[in-house]
Amino acid sequence: MDAVKTRITKRAVDAIAVPADGEARIWDRDLKGFLLRVYPTGRKVYAVKCRVGRLQCFHTIGEHGSPWTPDEARKEAAETLRLARNGQDPGAKKKAAKAAFTVNDLIDRYLADGPATKPAKRASTWEIDASNLNRHIRPLLGRKMANAVSKTDAALAVRDIAKGKTAKDERTGPRGRARITGGEEVARRTRNVAAAMFAWGVEHGMCESNSFVAVKLPRAPVRERFLSEEEAERLLDPIAELQSFGEMSDVFADALRLLLLTGARKTEILGLRWSEVDADRKLLILPPERTKAGGKTGDRRIPLSPPALQIIEKRHEELELAAKVAAEDGNLAVRHQFVFPAARGEGHAIGLRRAFAKASAKAVLPGLRIHDLRHSFASFAIADGASLFLIGKLLGHASARTTERYTHLSGDPLQDAVNLIGRRIMGTAKGSEEIVRMEDK
Repeated sequence: MDAVKTRITKRAVDAIAVPADGEARIWDRDLKGFLLRVYPTGRKVYAVKCRVGRLQCFHTIGEHGSPWTPDEARKEAAETLRLARNGQDPGAKKKAAKAAFTVNDLIDRYLADGPATKPAKRASTWEIDASNLNRHIRPLLGRKMANAVSKTDAALAVRDIAKGKTAKDERTGPRGRARITGGEEVARRTRNVAAAMFAWGVEHGMCESNSFVAVKLPRAPVRERFLSEEEAERLLDPIAELQSFGEMSDVFADALRLLLLTGARKTEILGLRWSEVDADRKLLILPPERTKAGGKTGDRRIPLSPPALQIIEKRHEELELAAKVAAEDGNLAVRHQFVFPAARGEGHAIGLRRAFAKASAKAVLPGLRIHDLRHSFASFAIADGASLFLIGKLLGHASARTTERYTHLSGDPLQDAVNLIGRRIMGTAKGSEEIVRMEDK
């Protein structure tokens, strides 16, 4: 354990090296007992070493950053030492605050402060987490003290979500509506979000234990669907038909086609901005915050085939024409930043799932999900001879293990290798023709 003695200032805090393991400490030379603890994760925590009666202990003040600057932490340390000299427990105030801290308080703090402590997590994922916590955990456990949530409480909450206890249909505005469902999948997702929130609360001193991490659920069933070429045609035909009859907007029709042609995720395509389109290089270039693995892989580059590029160019021409017409009518409309703009307002289009459900029902493809278009793109690429490495690059996977789910679609390279060796060895042997015929079968 490395230890340095100096006055704890912002310059000293910024300068201290993060240890590879163990813990590094800065002891303040002016206020005896005041220190900064530095961990391999990069966390820097202010604390004070004090004696209460015969018991000597470390009292944690808080993590470096707002509100704990060196000066604020020094004031708190001085007050803690004063209480300790008078025989009072300096942790009593913090314990009382923890005891009154509810699950509702924890949800509020997690959603407000969590994004700053998890910069690699996408804004869209935070929105999904907020929905799960507000619509499922808050109604069931919100008023309960965070430290009083037992493993049984957590397990019963997850069970109730699975049974649909928190399901409801509610209005979200003059034209908005939210259908909140339950079921095993929702329960599993909410359990994971709640476990992450309580782990964050423990890390930041807001609660003492994480009951949700002990809740065990059956492994999620694999739901991978791969379209055949015939099924892909059956899906594209009703999209064109619905579009021609005005039952599906051009925006939704083109977005669905582009999903199938790129293997991109729904949010990557619907949120696509013109600034992310490089038509000259035939690429979509998405910044890290717009992709699931962006924190590990950086920018995501999605190559465009000629049909995909044609869709992008058509969208550009239609939006340019709309802007021209608006200008002729005296409207000073600014060209939309999104490739697939919303019918109203400045955001991107929403409601693609309903359009997709209508097309897949007309194509008689029950159970098909939008995400299955991504799986189908991968299966078509493998059928054309693409390696799993290339598939991973095309889909933007951060790990080769993620791509291994498509292994069963490709030929077995080990079997191919031994077949070639067998042919070479037995090629001139007597009876080899019969052996080769058996091998081919």
